[in-house]
Amino acid sequence: MTSNGNRPVVDFYFDFISPYSYLAATQMPAFAEKHAVEVNWLPLNLPRLMSLSGNVSPATIKNKAIYSLRDLKRWAAYLDVPFKMIRPGTFDSRPALRIAGALHGSDRATFCLAAFESIWSGAVDPTAGDCLEQVVSLKELPDEWLQLKNEDFEPNTHAALKAGAFGVPSFILKKERGRPELFFGVDHMDFLSRACE
Repeated sequence: MTSNGNRPVVDFYFDFISPYSYLAATQMPAFAEKHAVEVNWLPLNLPRLMSLSGNVSPATIKNKAIYSLRDLKRWAAYLDVPFKMIRPGTFDSRPALRIAGALHGSDRATFCLAAFESIWSGAVDPTAGDCLEQVVSLKELPDEWLQLKNEDFEPNTHAALKAGAFGVPSFILKKERGRPELFFGVDHMDFLSRACE
């Protein structure tokens, strides 16, 4: 069911450690406006989701890792967004996930987009102990957000798994009629776009 009458809802599942989630996140504000959909930004634990679903990281397969880096650079150029690759497994996204989980509505979207942009553009070092402080300062966000903590990303992980997700970004489109539809990957946002029409 949708939460705004006939207005479709898109559940956007992501983790800050995912560069493809970053690419998708940069498109979500314009996507929501274009299609008049409500977007629920839902942080989850990607390593946990992959473990539960039996998926494996591209970083564990040499040729896939090499291809993924090239693909990410292509997508960043295509979407015209800054991108700097971070070696997989080098930073813990859970502190950012906890803040995201404690925020709601537009505040959550604002924080998530700010964190994604700061991390994956190379503006801040995600391995630094004060990474989130840097994000808040750089993006001029409320300092009190740094004190927020919520573990909702764990229930979100299981909700995504139940919906059929195995990685991120994952999008669940919910309309007034019909079953929810899963779309996976930034490369399938065009199909999601068509389904919203």
